Amino acid sequence: MSNSPIRVVVVDDDFMIARMHGKFISSQEGYELVGTAHNYEQALSTTITMKPDLIMLDVYLPDQSGIELVRTIRSQNLPCDIILITAAKEREIVEEGFRLGIFDYLFKPFDLEHLRNTLIKYIQFKSRLSSSDPLNQESLDNLKKLRAPDSSTSTITPNPFQKGIDIRTLERIKQYLEEIKDYQNVDQIAQRAGVSRSTVRNYMTYLLEEHIVEEYLQYGTIGRPQRLYRMKV
Repeated sequence: MSNSPIRVVVVDDDFMIARMHGKFISSQEGYELVGTAHNYEQALSTTITMKPDLIMLDVYLPDQSGIELVRTIRSQNLPCDIILITAAKEREIVEEGFRLGIFDYLFKPFDLEHLRNTLIKYIQFKSRLSSSDPLNQESLDNLKKLRAPDSSTSTITPNPFQKGIDIRTLERIKQYLEEIKDYQNVDQIAQRAGVSRSTVRNYMTYLLEEHIVEEYLQYGTIGRPQRLYRMKV
């Protein structure tokens, strides 16, 4: 593979999610974010203009389905690979994606570590494909193992996010804590993030286990100590 980074376009109707995924992809070695889009028309125009190597595509777009975008890309012979973001229950979309040559799938909800693993697989695939070594059956079999149609790969099996954590809610809570920086109690986080107190407690437990936040017990004169949280510094 050449020394040029893999050029990626992220397509998601949620501006915050598109920005988060784009920022994460840009941080990965060998990758360059060249554009984001939030609907079918923007995505097609960006693909034609920027000529990406890879598109990270949510199947849900406000004007047309992501699958329709894949069909258009294939019909216009635009040379790019696609990682499709979908829900595990949408078997017919997965089947159609196979027929259209999708490189891989990410099932909602997924975490950034799962995305990282998919990007690692793709860069390995591109490297082996562009190698000067002659192709043979063994090398072809190894290439196929990196693609989604191999049902033994982890990305084909839906990955239920630990403890029912939803990535969008998680990032909203983390973003708030990153902006505030000071210790916050459950009520403050719930109000600003727009979720229930029980939801915040669940997410704080997860973030503590992952060593992303730290906890402080504030003792008063009466009753239990109040639990406060902030992002680890």
